[in-house]
Amino acid sequence: MRRIENSTNCGEARENAASRRPRSNAESDRSISGEPINAELKQHAVGANDWRYREIVQILHEWAGILNREFNLGLQIPAIRLDPIPIRDLGSYQPGRNGFGVRHEITLNTRHLDRPLAEQLETLLHEMLHEWQALYGKPGRGNYHNREFRQKARLYGLVVDERGHHLGVEMGRFKILLAQHGVEMATLHIPEEETTLRARMRRGDSKLKKWSCGCTNVRCAVSLAARCERCGNLFEEAAPAW
Repeated sequence: MRRIENSTNCGEARENAASRRPRSNAESDRSISGEPINAELKQHAVGANDWRYREIVQILHEWAGILNREFNLGLQIPAIRLDPIPIRDLGSYQPGRNGFGVRHEITLNTRHLDRPLAEQLETLLHEMLHEWQALYGKPGRGNYHNREFRQKARLYGLVVDERGHHLGVEMGRFKILLAQHGVEMATLHIPEEETTLRARMRRGDSKLKKWSCGCTNVRCAVSLAARCERCGNLFEEAAPAW
């Protein structure tokens, strides 16, 4: 479960929160299918023309496929649910089976669907990592976001504490993937340690190098071989100034 300390967005969700769809890829929906009901629920949700969240859930399912493939998570198709849950929770993952006997239920809080797409995907990845831990790891009993979960999240740049609060998103695989798909990331919180790192970069003593495609900048400590799906250009090493 991903949580926030406070919330100032207590109004009803707006339907255009996740209006940018990812660049499609023939393999973007690849996953371990698991039980047939999950695939059937997905098809039902994206085909429910009279449901106000149909377009949003379609985008979330497409991104779940992209995140699963690009990060090699080996996940089964989640049952993505959009419902109002306690205001402090951005999303949740249901361990085991829910009240309908369905596994891998991921809920995104409709109270927060007015947040930018990058933040919605941050929450989606967080909950998908709970599914990964349920399948391949050891979920904690008294400590839901145990060390294994936090270390797995850190691999992609998500900095999470024991209570599930996000302390920020570091430059890493998650941000690079969003950049490749042209997703605006200005609202993603930067961890304090990365703020310190950026101050070091301004002094010129960082080992991270700047890479640019012409429309987006990223920083990596290793050689980057990636193409931006917004402009189609390869990322190339650029001058160190942001």
